[in-house]
Amino acid sequence: MKATSLKLGLVLLTIFFLSCSKDEPSTTPEPISDPIENPIPDPTPDPTPDPDPEPITQSDISTIDDAVLAFMQKYDVPGAAIAVSVDEKMVYTKGYGQSNLENNTDTQADDVFRVASLSKPFTATAIMKLIDEDKLELSDKVFGPNGVLGDDFGTAVLSANELEITVDHLLVHGSGGWGNVSGDPIGHEPQLDTNGFIEYILNNWNLPNAPGTSFEYSNTGYWFLARIIEKVSGQSYEDYLKSMVAPTGISSLKTTTFRQEDRAENEVEYYGTQQDMQWIYTIASRRDGDGGVVISAPDMLRFMCAVDGRPNRTDIVSSSSQSLMAAPSEISHLGRGLGTWEAQDLLFFTGSLPGTRTWFYMNGNGVSAVVLLNYRRTDVADFDNDLNTLVYNMVKDGSISWQTDLDQF
Repeated sequence: MKATSLKLGLVLLTIFFLSCSKDEPSTTPEPISDPIENPIPDPTPDPTPDPDPEPITQSDISTIDDAVLAFMQKYDVPGAAIAVSVDEKMVYTKGYGQSNLENNTDTQADDVFRVASLSKPFTATAIMKLIDEDKLELSDKVFGPNGVLGDDFGTAVLSANELEITVDHLLVHGSGGWGNVSGDPIGHEPQLDTNGFIEYILNNWNLPNAPGTSFEYSNTGYWFLARIIEKVSGQSYEDYLKSMVAPTGISSLKTTTFRQEDRAENEVEYYGTQQDMQWIYTIASRRDGDGGVVISAPDMLRFMCAVDGRPNRTDIVSSSSQSLMAAPSEISHLGRGLGTWEAQDLLFFTGSLPGTRTWFYMNGNGVSAVVLLNYRRTDVADFDNDLNTLVYNMVKDGSISWQTDLDQF
């Protein structure tokens, strides 16, 4: 009997240890008899632990892709790039079509584009940053013995209106002229250097209105703001912008001379109608603060998130400066570098130059979107209307299933 009992005990003990073997599933075994007894732990770690879960990646959204491609097909647009954020998380970015038709090169999401007048929000932000740093005031005069740019411009004699222009007048397109109504000198005499061009303007382009009394969308006004940035900061316009946006992670920003040899390595080629093609590489190289920024769609979106006043990403300027940028002026729905569509709770800006059309919206609901094209049409009004609708729907269509658990910044 004793031998039989011993054999039975050994069998049970063997079964017990086998039940705790590391080759079996790592579930907690049921106790054999006494519930206070614990199985002997295995001191050897599992050599093949479960791998980390796969990272979340972007899924195609057919609603967006179909709309972009339909617009491009309708107007023969070669290439486009978009970027969309929700609550300052980049939830969608993509390239469409071709960045270079001659080389049959597909557009990538991070290709860089000239953004034309989307440069103006950068310029306005730089001015507001200098104000935040107490280096400048909105009320500062631009010209004259106490003006930021002074009064020594060769043969030029400053008029009474010119002596009254302030930094704020330039920001809100209220200089009294030099714009789309009375004529914008920005592209004239491209061979002149900075001082020569200012002398030319002051001698040849009189202001028809007193500063602050009327609105004229002015590229020249924002070119003057770039000169103010350089004078006050002691840096070139491009260098100051790069240092300003560095904390946001923007790395693709540069300014262009609008010449073929100046294209960045991953910069798109530019196309247009027969009317536009002759101007694509002959635009005046001085055009920086009004239209010279080159940047990718994701980096443009980073910049937008840095001036939207939301808490999840680094802001470039103070909340008071952001409010001033977005507030409509007394003479226009344009604020200081940002357009305001109050009825729709939207901030916006657009850009247009030969070979380039750009647009962004920033919605009060937290959705922002930017679209960059390497092509524009000026021969049909519906081109701009349809582009506006395309971007508007990205930020306003509540049925789009954005991946809000994804952040590609």
